[in-house]
Amino acid sequence: MKWVILVLAGALAVGCRPGAEPGPFAQAEEQTWRQVNRNHRGEDGIYVQATWRTFAYEIALAYEQAEDEGLVQNQLESRLRQLIYGFINGNYPAEDGTDINNFYIQYLVYVNPSFDPTNRLEKSVFDTWRGQFVRKTLDKIYDPKYPVLRNYYDERWGLTLYSRLVFTVYLNSEDSDLRPPIADIGGRTFLVDQEGNRYAASRTQPGRPYLYDFDRPERDYLDGKDVYRVFFPNRKADRQTPIVTKDSKFVALEIDGLGDEPVRRLQWDLPFEYPEMPARRLPETRPDPSAEEQ
Repeated sequence: MKWVILVLAGALAVGCRPGAEPGPFAQAEEQTWRQVNRNHRGEDGIYVQATWRTFAYEIALAYEQAEDEGLVQNQLESRLRQLIYGFINGNYPAEDGTDINNFYIQYLVYVNPSFDPTNRLEKSVFDTWRGQFVRKTLDKIYDPKYPVLRNYYDERWGLTLYSRLVFTVYLNSEDSDLRPPIADIGGRTFLVDQEGNRYAASRTQPGRPYLYDFDRPERDYLDGKDVYRVFFPNRKADRQTPIVTKDSKFVALEIDGLGDEPVRRLQWDLPFEYPEMPARRLPETRPDPSAEEQ
């Protein structure tokens, strides 16, 4: 999976998509990406680019990829469903209080404290309960009262992905003579709110600033291009108050000690102004090539 992220980050770094004329959904994804993307080039030549993976951006990207691959509506929805499942089933560290976001733990706390996942009947009930949540989240995307791409779907989806603020950070030292250490750069990347408070990224073990193995840079030192991903729980120290809300004016990432720059700052002004999607739904079936030939 890491190579997929690297290829995507490399494509984003040049700010264009090679090949044929982009389709309407590719154009919408490009406009959305420009909203959620920020970059910084230091005097030492090191280039940093960060993409805030908002729910709206993930949706725009899914449409663009579906368009490129010739998928139909149910295939697109399957991918969006997988995205939602990935977050509700994901790892949430207990140390920052976000472990309650794991759907299994929520089920134990709020629905059935004696749930036995080895019992096939009980497991079926749990799967149905979880599937209903995913279906409701998909319904919010297609709610005809609102645009497909928007800043707010509900308190867990929008600027956040299931209560987490997620950023993919691309690094490039090709124009620099420096080869700085980056193995722990996730631990030196902080979220900064408009009050100036700094928040560390989620981690599952002390001193290990990445939730998943593929989030870590591939190399210990930056020698060319690399990429990493960081997650921030949308919680202040009380574990209840959101860091980013509908009223937030901006949020920033600060990266400490990368190359010769003490701090590199990338800031996103809010709210985002997402483009209109060219259509709400993809075709239900693929066109018949033989019909076009006739």
